[in-house]
Amino acid sequence: MKIEIEVRAFGKQEVQGTAEAFKSTELMRVHELPGDTTLAQVQAILAALFHEVESGYANPEQCWLKSRFAQRKKMAKLDF
Repeated sequence: MKIEIEVRAFGKQEVQGTAEAFKSTELMRVHELPGDTTLAQVQAILAALFHEVESGYANPEQCWLKSRFAQRKKMAKLDF
């Protein structure tokens, strides 16, 4: 099965010589996973991506994730 994951974060950043500065990060990843992948395994992938994005911020103001499972129908059969 194919899963597409987007993680975005936005937060303040300290930049010398500015009153305020902000930084935004966005990751988009596509994973081809075997059909017997469990929900716990998918949750582990999502948690790792959240951690990767959040680690770039001292205090991220916003961090969100969007995921989509994609499948396609071939010859009256769903292909995951």
